Order: sequence, then C-alpha cells, then structure tokens
Amino acid sequence: MKSRWSYNSNSDLCWQARPLSEHLDLSHYQSAFYAYDLSYLKTRANAFMANAPENSKSFYALKANSHPEILKTLKISGFGLDVVSRGEIEKGLEAGFLGQEMIYSGVGKTRNEIEFAIKNKIHQFNVESLPELERISELAKKMKISASIVLRVNPEVEVDTHPYIATGLRENKFGIEVRDLQAALPLLKNAPHLQFKGLSMHIGSQLFDLKAIEDSILKLIQIKKDIEDQGLQVERMDVGGGLGIHYEQDLEDEEHKMLENYMALVQKHLGNFSGEIQFEPGRWIVGHAGFLISQVQYLKKNSHKVFVILDSGMNHLIRPSLYQAYHEIFPMKKRGGSELVDVVGPICESSDILAANRNLTELRQDDLVVIADAGAYGFSMASQYNSHELPVEVFFESKV
Repeated sequence: MKSRWSYNSNSDLCWQARPLSEHLDLSHYQSAFYAYDLSYLKTRANAFMANAPENSKSFYALKANSHPEILKTLKISGFGLDVVSRGEIEKGLEAGFLGQEMIYSGVGKTRNEIEFAIKNKIHQFNVESLPELERISELAKKMKISASIVLRVNPEVEVDTHPYIATGLRENKFGIEVRDLQAALPLLKNAPHLQFKGLSMHIGSQLFDLKAIEDSILKLIQIKKDIEDQGLQVERMDVGGGLGIHYEQDLEDEEHKMLENYMALVQKHLGNFSGEIQFEPGRWIVGHAGFLISQVQYLKKNSHKVFVILDSGMNHLIRPSLYQAYHEIFPMKKRGGSELVDVVGPICESSDILAANRNLTELRQDDLVVIADAGAYGFSMASQYNSHELPVEVFFESKV
C-alpha cells in the first residue's frame, strides 16, 4: 500500500509538505507548531453529515481539538458539541454555540459545572452514575430549572483497541451498569425537575470493529424496550462515536467506506426510531487534518542507535508515549538513503519517544520534519512540562 506521504518525482518535497510550504512561510520557523488544513476538515465534516440519518444530530467531541477556528468551521457544517467540562462548555459558547447545541458527558461533573450547564440550558446531561443523577436532581430542584437527562449505559462489550481508550466494560469508569439502571428509574419518574430523554453509549475510541458497535446498539435497543415497558419514553438514542482512522498508511477510501457501513447498520437497527439519533464523532473528523511541524536539533549517534532529537516531544504530542500510538514522520526535504533511527523530543523522560526504530530518509541538523495525522488529541493534550512553551496553531486551506 502506497504511503500518503510519498515524494513527487518533480519535487524535493513530500506530497503533503507541498501545501504546507505553499501556504505557510517556513523560512521564519522559530519553534514547533501545529498546522491544520481547514479545507480537509470541511470535507470530512460534510462527509459525516451527508451519511448520517435525517433524524440525527451530530455532536463533535470537543476534547479531540478545541481550537475556536475548528469549532466555528464545524458549527457551519451543522455540528453540535459533545463536552466534558465547564471549560469546554465555555469554549463552545465563545465559539457561538448555544447550550442547547451541547451534550454534557464525563464521569466527574462537579456541582459548579452542573449548575453552569443547567443555567446555560444544556441539551442533555449524559449521566454516568447514580450519584451523579442524584446530584443533578438536587441542583436542578434548588435552581428551579429542569434538566434533560440521558442515561449512559455501559453495554459490557469488548472492543479491539488500546485499553486506555476502551470505555464500555465494567472495569472502566464510564457509564452505568445495566443492573443499576432500575435504581435510577424511580427518581426519573418522580422528580419534576428532571426530564428523562433517552439512552447513550460510547464503547471506546479508534474503533474499526463494527460488529462490536452493532452488538452495543442492539443491547441499547433492548434496554430501551425494557425502560419503555416501565412507563418512561425514550426520545433520544445516543450511539456515541469512536470511529477509527488509519495512521500508518493511506486508507482514506476504506475510512469513508467504514463510515457508510457504520451509518447503514445504525439505519438498519434504528430506522424505525422516530426520535433523535445522536453521534459523537471526534478523531474521524479532525485526525488527518492536523500536522505537527518540528525541527531537528541534533543527530546523536551512540554505539547502539541513532537519535533524531527534535524541539517537540511528548509535551506537544503525548499519544506515542501514552498509547504507543503510531504517527507517520517525514522530512520536509527529500534526500537519498535511509537510516534506522529513534525520533525523540527534548523532555527529560525516557518515554519521550515519537517514533522508535523508524526508517527515515537522511536528516540533517535544522531540517524540518512533519508529524502527520496529529489533528486529534495533539494540542488538546499538550502540556508545558519542563516549562516548555505550548506550540502555536496555524491554519491553511489546501485543494482537497
């Protein structure tokens, strides 16, 4: 399979480096920065919306990338927001979203955050536990404002992904176990300040196994039937997000096909549902749209290996260190030959490795490199560890 980052025979720049160099003045490089392709972002967003059922709403998972420019672009495309903190609600409001365009997930909602969400008339709380439901009930009653409630169910379905981003098993902190749902129903029936709206699920991130998603949807449908048999009406079915993208090679056609198949199975099982079907995409929308540009500071060779030391590392992109995640790395300038190297950052941790045992074409000190597919969970997870500055974020529009 051909890499999406292959060189063009008529240029000494990698394929994706050409639009970067055309739209960004790299001659004044000072420090590592993120670059986002808004044209590509719009294409992915529009593809997702075009495939979604008519009676659905899509809420972008803001945690993937919360830059205001990205949020404004997705608002134009028709997205709402999936938020997990007061800070994310505030970012959404600042970008022009209304509270009614946000769903509020997350296991640790504080009193302050819940009050803020109720005040801003959040579209719904995706409730993750019985104590959380009791807290929302208490605060909504005190504020004399109704709160819309969706119960996030833990479907107990195993998925093939990194254990840190699997969220649908009983050993995970997310969601309410099916056996505990009965305890929530009396409160939902008898509290006039709580408006039960529906059910939610989210089984993990970076998912390619549609069978696991389908199994979870089927469980959610059965729970819907059981709850409605007990007198509560389900008006919303949130099937979550988590569709994966390919980081190691160019399989975007397969990603679009997977999206079509995903929407087809949702339609198959929820086609007769007259309420609101909800999606929470994140990585699938923004992952490929972002790049981290860094500069080679040193080439260090010892008796064991070669280290390419950059001015960016786990402080700017923690995924390789945290999840052993793969990101394609390529030099901006083409040279001959190849060498097996470790690409590392400046942070005083041995885990500060962006790529281990990677074959790269010849690199020299001060060369720029591009770390690809860094649009999701890149800057949003960045830190100032070792008191390094956060990377700047810039935008360009390529011809997609």
